[in-house]
Order: sequence, then C-alpha cells, then structure tokens
Amino acid sequence: MLTEEDRFLFDLQGFIKLEGVLAPDEIASMLRTMEEAGIKDPENNPNKSRFGNFLAWSAAYRNLIDHPRILPWLFELLGPKFRLDHAYGMAARAGATAEGHSLHHTSYLWNHGCYYLVEKGVMHNGLIVVSFALTDIAPNAGGFCCIPGTHKVNYPMPRKWYDLKDNPLAKQIPQKAGDVVIFTEALTHGTWPWTDAKSERRSVLLKYCPSYMRWAQKDMNAEIEGLTPRQKQILLGPAVGDRDPIPPDA
Repeated sequence: MLTEEDRFLFDLQGFIKLEGVLAPDEIASMLRTMEEAGIKDPENNPNKSRFGNFLAWSAAYRNLIDHPRILPWLFELLGPKFRLDHAYGMAARAGATAEGHSLHHTSYLWNHGCYYLVEKGVMHNGLIVVSFALTDIAPNAGGFCCIPGTHKVNYPMPRKWYDLKDNPLAKQIPQKAGDVVIFTEALTHGTWPWTDAKSERRSVLLKYCPSYMRWAQKDMNAEIEGLTPRQKQILLGPAVGDRDPIPPDA
C-alpha cells in the first residue's frame, strides 16, 4: 500500500525511488542471462545502447511485469486498467561517444500520451516508466536524470534547459543495484552520459499506460512462453470497451 508520503513525493517530484526491489540473487541471475543473450561491449550513446526482447529470456525478467512492489504504483498512477506498452534495456560504458544526450518532455507540451494531472485526489497519467537498476548507479555516474517538478509546469521551459551541458536544474538520480525509479513521461527527463569507468550501466525499463492508449507502433507479444495469465492480460493491445481490470492478486 502507498502512504501519504509516497503520494506527496511523486506529486511533488514527478518520480519516486524504491530501494531494494530486487534481491542480489535475482540480479546476479538476470545479469548472467543478459550476458548469455549477447548484451556486452555497450555503447554510451542512448540511441545505440538500447536492447529489447528480454521478457523472453527468463522468468526473472517476466516477473518484472507485475512485480509485487511495483503493482500498487501502477494501480495508483494508471488505475485498474493499464497495459505494458513497450520495454527495453540500457547498457552503457564510460569512454564511448556521448552523442544524443538531451532532455525531453514537459507538462507544458501536453499531448495525449504524455500528461499528468490530479482530479479529486486521484492521479492520472499517460505513459509511466518503471526503471530497474541491475548495476549500481553512483552519484554523478550518469543514467536517469530529470528536472524535478516539470511534470506540472504551466509555462514553456527555455530551450537552453533541455541541454544537459552545464544545466543547473537537471538532477541525476543515483541507484543501487535492485533499486527502481518510477516516473511520469510528462516529467522533463533524459539520460546522462555514463562516466563511471569502474562499472557499466545495466538497466531495464518497462513503460506502462492506460489500457486505451498506445505509444509504440506495435503491441507487446502476449504469447511469450512462460507468461502468467495476469502478465498476458497486462501485455494485451489497447482497448476501451470490454476491458477487464487487472487483478491485484495473481
């Protein structure tokens, strides 16, 4: 269950960090599977460092879809009818090209896939991102960054603050392996260049939305072997009518 503090912090910041969501043995297994799948020699360009199809790798990855620590947040932010729209991983190393790093989105640039509002004490969102860290993300090492509070701004942000270079407003969010950051796409956010020469970034991002919405050009594959009935339901394509609520209990 979420607390008053949880709701306040998400509404204030546009994101929340949950600590220790994944256990060390789970992380070790997932990293081994990732290596076996050929995810190595990573880039430092966010347009080249992404990888997909990890839900088919193992049950440990599929269990992220409806992880018990994450599910209450999905109900809170998206209501009882939501779907997993798309998912990808990020693998980055220090010393590679740092091209392609900038911030994007803000609530002022309203669209029907990227929004945040509160009505009668209930939060409503378009796309929601759940980012699982599989390796440590040290302070100032890179990875997810944002300008907290921009999911609620009412005026256009000056163009210069979309640039990450010497940006006094951008905040990098450190994570330990196993931590999760959940944020709304209405938040101005991006990927800071990876600078930690002692480690590489390994994160997987699952992106959810209301059941009627689609962000990606195609639906997720709901026929992956090993999915539970609830996971299959969460992976269904967009629809409004005849849509059953996601069961809170598997």
